[in-house]
Amino acid sequence: FLEPTQIYRFLRTRNLIAPIFLHRTLTYMSHRNSRTNIKRKTFKVDDMLSKVEKMKGEQESHSLSAHLQLTFTGFFHKNDKPSQNSENEQNSVTLEVLLVKVCHKKRKDVSCPIRQVPTGKKQVPLNPDLSQIKPGNFPSLAVSSNEFEPSNSHMVKSYSLLFRVTRPGRREFNGLINGETNENIDVNEELPARRKRNSSNREDGEKTFVAQMTVFDKNRRLQLLDGEYEVAMQEMEECPISKKRATWETILDGKRLPPFETFSQGPTLQFTLRWTGDTNDKSTAPIAKPLATRNSESLPQENKPNSVKPTQTIAVKESLPTDLQTRKERDVLNEPRQKLRIFYQFLYNNNTRQQTEARDDLHCPWCTLNCRKLYSLLKHLKLCHSRFIFNYVYHPKGARIDVSINECYDGSYAGNPQDIHRQPGFAFSRNGPVKRTPITHILVCRPKRTKASMSEFLESEDGEVEQQRTYSSGHNRLYFHSDTCLPLRPQEMEVDSEDEKDPEWLREKTITVI
Repeated sequence: FLEPTQIYRFLRTRNLIAPIFLHRTLTYMSHRNSRTNIKRKTFKVDDMLSKVEKMKGEQESHSLSAHLQLTFTGFFHKNDKPSQNSENEQNSVTLEVLLVKVCHKKRKDVSCPIRQVPTGKKQVPLNPDLSQIKPGNFPSLAVSSNEFEPSNSHMVKSYSLLFRVTRPGRREFNGLINGETNENIDVNEELPARRKRNSSNREDGEKTFVAQMTVFDKNRRLQLLDGEYEVAMQEMEECPISKKRATWETILDGKRLPPFETFSQGPTLQFTLRWTGDTNDKSTAPIAKPLATRNSESLPQENKPNSVKPTQTIAVKESLPTDLQTRKERDVLNEPRQKLRIFYQFLYNNNTRQQTEARDDLHCPWCTLNCRKLYSLLKHLKLCHSRFIFNYVYHPKGARIDVSINECYDGSYAGNPQDIHRQPGFAFSRNGPVKRTPITHILVCRPKRTKASMSEFLESEDGEVEQQRTYSSGHNRLYFHSDTCLPLRPQEMEVDSEDEKDPEWLREKTITVI
């Protein structure tokens, strides 16, 4: 069972990347196809234009009322405590929020142009006690969605928010902090004037911390969902180092600092983010949902928590139409879920049996395809995994499937023989239409479809062999040239190769050589 399982696991990965066919197009998988053909009778070409115009109008009207609201809880920095000696004690910091737009560059040898749009400044409390502050007293800032959709939106590659926190330092007089004495007055008086001028900019002791978060990436996907955020801030250097002169340096004496220690040691900014139609409305952004287990589909509907399905905003570019999405959800809810326990028994030489654990879902164990129905699962196993033999056995708790090796499996290639000797890129005609062998004929036979029954998966009686008529006739093999031993191409099949005359280019080459 090891080798066929490895083959089917490899084919599963390959079909996910480049599928040969879609399972929803199969007759026994019709329940996977949510598309109906009812509207084909009343379809008109002009309706497509009106539908697109209506969708664009709804998106524009919705985007005009959408806002990105930021509510700042506070700026936390344990090392920076307000001065107790100063008369004007500073309990807040200045926060400036800028919208950074990274545009596409027109030349490869230049960096991407960046535009910074200021959105506002707020006074954020420094190291506040959250238990003593009411939620309504926190400073908030709203960014209009028009900033994310300019007229030349095709020029902007990504959007991000830049947080810049300025913490005022303790006031200094003559280079001294209040309460300190200077014992080296004579030395300070002898300092050069140029050094004094350079240090005059740092007399106020202000520190600036910055952090940047991406709102929309280059693929126009929303990165910031509703929730509470805590951002690790970094202190901005007074003299930025050029990238050409960047060097390595040891921080914290080489001590290892875990990632989560940064939030307890370094400065952080806490805020709440939400997308709203109005500053007083509830959130309208998509909420990140936890990953569901594969057995969660078998749970009763009343026991599942009611998940909020907010309407899609401009943040989600590739969103489905509302009517199509609601119809899909309604079809899934109305579909009866089969609560079956599937047991797989592996047979070795028809004697030794090994039973696997029960599975509560109808996924294929080899390609993890959700078949949703027992008949579809058995049909899929029989047709797509023919290296095994599957026999259905009724079980009081569900179903039992006996799995054995198919000793009569024919692994020969049953397709166009010309595909075997073509280049790999031309196999299965994936690079466009190619000429088939003109002498290979396909018989189209559409017999009356039998009604789906579980009896076709029962173990067949001894001596009974399933007969299937071959639908291809003619030449299903590859021919070769007698002189060059090269495979005969489809366009050469109609040419009589009895004489094996040399082609024109070979005769000219022979004449020049002689």
